[in-house]
Amino acid sequence: MKKLIQPAGIGIITMLFTMVLLWPWKSDDFAENREIRLRNVGHQILLASGDSTSRVLPIKKISENEFILVFENPFQFDPDSLVKVIHKSLGEGLINKEAEDKYQVNVMECKANQIVYSYQMSNHKDKTLIPCQGRVQPKDCYSIKIRFEQNAIRASNFSVPIIFGVLTFGFLFLFYKKSTKANGNKNKDNSQFVEIGKFELYTGKQLLKIENEEIQLSQKENKLLTLFALHQNETLERDRLLKEIWEDEGVFVSRSLDMFVSKLRKKLLQDPNIQLKNIRGRGYVLQVK
Repeated sequence: MKKLIQPAGIGIITMLFTMVLLWPWKSDDFAENREIRLRNVGHQILLASGDSTSRVLPIKKISENEFILVFENPFQFDPDSLVKVIHKSLGEGLINKEAEDKYQVNVMECKANQIVYSYQMSNHKDKTLIPCQGRVQPKDCYSIKIRFEQNAIRASNFSVPIIFGVLTFGFLFLFYKKSTKANGNKNKDNSQFVEIGKFELYTGKQLLKIENEEIQLSQKENKLLTLFALHQNETLERDRLLKEIWEDEGVFVSRSLDMFVSKLRKKLLQDPNIQLKNIRGRGYVLQVK
């Protein structure tokens, strides 16, 4: 089994590294999704100011992590509402919430291009700065510059392959551990035997051995003889034998039990000190002197 696991593990790890190497590290799709959310930010800001008809003009992309929202008409804003709208809109539809939890917002007055309101958002409370809350700004022409921290983009890009790698490693580790344990148990079963008089019963191999002679057992013969071997000189009830040997088949056939007991008697004849007796009305006993 180990010989099969090792090539399979190498194959999966090779596939993992291939996916990592070919992964689209450029954030084109992520940036496109971000711009859609930024347009929604502008829409929600206008709605909060009571404007449901003005347009949000095309987003201006200054750099990979810096954008400017431009509006068709002047509007009025409340800093409290602005902060809530932006934070909620940027977080919608995100799996990794922390990817958009670090950014800085500057509200610019159009004519003088001066900052009239600014704040910084971080997923660490001590780094979040939101001043001048509760002071409504007058109606005017504004643009809003939003700059994201660069590591937020990187975290989003690397999250999928890292998660995939961790899961793959975990799967290989558990599968290898389970297989090693199963092989160990199998080898242990195959090497151990139960003594029945002069016989040695290897339950893992379904083999009955006496001196240099080996007698192969069927699956049911092996199960039945194992029960007798573990309870030598004890009477085993018919119902118990039928249940433990034929339970998986769902149908208990009493004649089948008698037939397999008869087969085992013949295979045990080489040791006269062993007798497989029928206890009338009860069951069978494997007597070993």
